[in-house]
Amino acid sequence: HHYSQQLCFILLKQDAYEMKDDRTRGYCLVISNQHFTNSIICLKNRHGTEVDEKNLKQVFDWLGFETQIQRDCSVQRMLSLMEELSRKDHSGMDCLVVCVLSHGDRGLVHGVDGNKVNLEQLTGPFSGDRCPSLVGKPKLFFIQTSQGMKVQRPVHIVADKMNITDSIPAETDFLLGMATMPGYVSFRDKIKGTWFIQSLCQNLLEMVPRGYDLLDILTEVNNHVSHMTDSSGTRKQMPLSQFALRKSVVFPVPKKPPPNLQVLTTDMSEMDNPDTPHP
Repeated sequence: HHYSQQLCFILLKQDAYEMKDDRTRGYCLVISNQHFTNSIICLKNRHGTEVDEKNLKQVFDWLGFETQIQRDCSVQRMLSLMEELSRKDHSGMDCLVVCVLSHGDRGLVHGVDGNKVNLEQLTGPFSGDRCPSLVGKPKLFFIQTSQGMKVQRPVHIVADKMNITDSIPAETDFLLGMATMPGYVSFRDKIKGTWFIQSLCQNLLEMVPRGYDLLDILTEVNNHVSHMTDSSGTRKQMPLSQFALRKSVVFPVPKKPPPNLQVLTTDMSEMDNPDTPHP
């Protein structure tokens, strides 16, 4: 019995993307857009995003990534950052992580200038023909934006019928984790950051050391966020993941103890949606 358990474990391990010990896991780029004061359209400043970026940096540094934060990017800047990152040599790396924290709408992300960029313009530079050193390696994108104007109410949550599979290139080894379903808003706590990123960081810290793969972790994030409500108890959010992965993504357990993150709360949540002006 013990032997078959061991064998099962070995088979599972073979089914995961290769993650080599004692090397940089990959580049992790965090784009954090907070100040929209000079935007061509009326967008609120995103208070609380600095907590998200700090937590993401701590968690991905802990997981062995080389994490870089870029704040308050215009659309042009976001596109050139993606281009630069895709031109780097990833041959000594296991994977790539990109986190985008901003305002947005269905399949779109706002720059601080108020212009919009399609998600596929952000993921496109990492397709096999444009970034050969990442071929066969997982490319993980986490997008914290609203996907529209609707607030999800408890119980009768119905997602808009909308095909967003175009957001990932027609290739394998991509994952797109989004804060919310198309057509819906997502929530940000002014003190503790967004529900989705808070939960993602917390669950990575708790579940990576227990050997869970990324899809299990994201399922737990869905469960966690779907149970969160704002102080009035009415607002709900349901994250959404799309992926074209061929294997499981299992991060090796870091040797360092996990960092301490700010704890979860939903007391001061506001909608991460663009419709009201900045204070």
